[in-house]
Order: sequence, then structure tokens, then C-alpha cells
Amino acid sequence: MNVRRMGASMALLALCAVSAFVVTGCISARSDVRYGPKGPTVGHETIRQVQAGQTSKEWVLGTLGAPTSEAATPEGTEILKYVYTKKTDVDFSFCIFFDIDETSEQQTVYYFEIADGVVTRFWKG
Repeated sequence: MNVRRMGASMALLALCAVSAFVVTGCISARSDVRYGPKGPTVGHETIRQVQAGQTSKEWVLGTLGAPTSEAATPEGTEILKYVYTKKTDVDFSFCIFFDIDETSEQQTVYYFEIADGVVTRFWKG
């Protein structure tokens, strides 16, 4: 048997072996994304609409919903805190030989300072 035929036969054998693993389910992958109670992070376009000294507390509440938490400051203002959480779980396995299970969590936090019913400043934490 010549060397080229032997190389081609080995490549075909390897391709068949990989195909058999895929067809029989020995290779599997899964990805799952979950959001916290506030849902997905609010879009940049929405945040860009907020203007210090002009945007009302009612607009913030109507647009973003109830805050995750509220706090009063010694200066008499209040801070509305919005926490958005995204959890991602990725699982990849190759039969019993190789398994990757990776979980990550990403948090986005927005703060709005309110005085007399109007946003005085806001920031991303």
C-alpha cells in the first residue's frame, strides 16, 4: 500500500470516528441565559433620555419600573438603585473524557439621585 493511500485511509477513518461520536451524542453543547428579577439590562437609548434637572421621578419609575432599592441621603435627596443581573451557563462535553461547565454572572447597576421629584444626577455603578 502506498503512503498516500495510507494517509487518505487514516484521514477517512478519523473523519468516520468523529462523525460517529457526533451522531451517537457523545459530543454535546448547551448554553442557558437567565436574567434577574428586573429582566434584561435597560438599553442605552433609554438611559440617554434621562436629563439631570429635567427628568421626573415619575418618568424613571414609569420607564424602569420599581427600583431594586431606595435610600434617603442626609441631604434630603433619595437614591433609586436598579440592579440588572445576567447569568450564563455553558456546558460542553465530549463523551466521558472532556467536560467544560462554565457559569458567569454579569451585573449592571444604575443609580438615580432624586430631589423634589426630579433627577439631579445619575450614574452607572
